[in-house]
Order: sequence, then C-alpha cells, then structure tokens
Amino acid sequence: MVDVSEEDFRNLAARHQEFQRQAEGLRQQMNMVQTSITSCDQAVITINELKTASAEGRTAETMVPIGFGSFVHAEIKNAEKVIVDLGAGFSAEENADEAIETLNRRKEQLTKILEQMSASLTKYIQGMQALESEAAKLQESGQA
Repeated sequence: MVDVSEEDFRNLAARHQEFQRQAEGLRQQMNMVQTSITSCDQAVITINELKTASAEGRTAETMVPIGFGSFVHAEIKNAEKVIVDLGAGFSAEENADEAIETLNRRKEQLTKILEQMSASLTKYIQGMQALESEAAKLQESGQA
C-alpha cells in the first residue's frame, strides 16, 4: 500500500490554485482585449455613418464628451478628417478611409492576441485537469 502524504495533496492543491489565478487573470485580460475589438468595430461603423451623411449632404450630429461624464450636442462639419490613436500616447490625423484601415489593422492585431490568449487559457485549463486527475489517482492509491 502506497502512503500518500498530505504534503503531496497540498502541493497539488497549491499548483492547481496558481493555475486558477493565472487563468482568471488571463480571462480578465481577454475581456479587455475583446472590449478593444468591439470599440474598433464601433469606430469603423461610426466613421462610415459619418461619411455617408456627409456624402448625402446631411449634417451629422453627435454628443461630445466635455468631462466628468458630461456631454454637449454637436454637429460634425468635417467627417473626412479623423484623429486616430496610434498607441503609446501618439495620435495622427487621417482621412476617413485611412482611419478605417488603421482601425481594421488594429482589430486584426487584437484578434491575433485574443487567439493566443485563448490558447494559453486552454493550456491552463488542461493543466488544472491534469492536476485534478493526479490528485484523484493519489487518493485512490492511498485508499487501496
């Protein structure tokens, strides 16, 4: 009969708990990346709507944030010029089509990152399952 020590179980439990913490952190990061992807999609939709309104000679109206959760109504006079966040605190003025291209490239990058994170999450889950299986085997061998 194999003597299963409590230390073995504690070590497995500690490793399992660490995998759980890492997986939860990764899930939170994945949610933030998904939010950024959604934001890119919304920006592209908005730019296209503004372009359409401008092409049809309509005035595009929006609400502009002025701080502390406050907004003012405003009319867009030039929907062809868009300031796009390039990252690292830098922005650039681009025409609407260039801005859409930049946002679509950003979305592609974020999608790749999300896929890599998903693969990592799968590895954490598999690691937790392996530890659970190992713990079950230890318990069975300790009871035999």
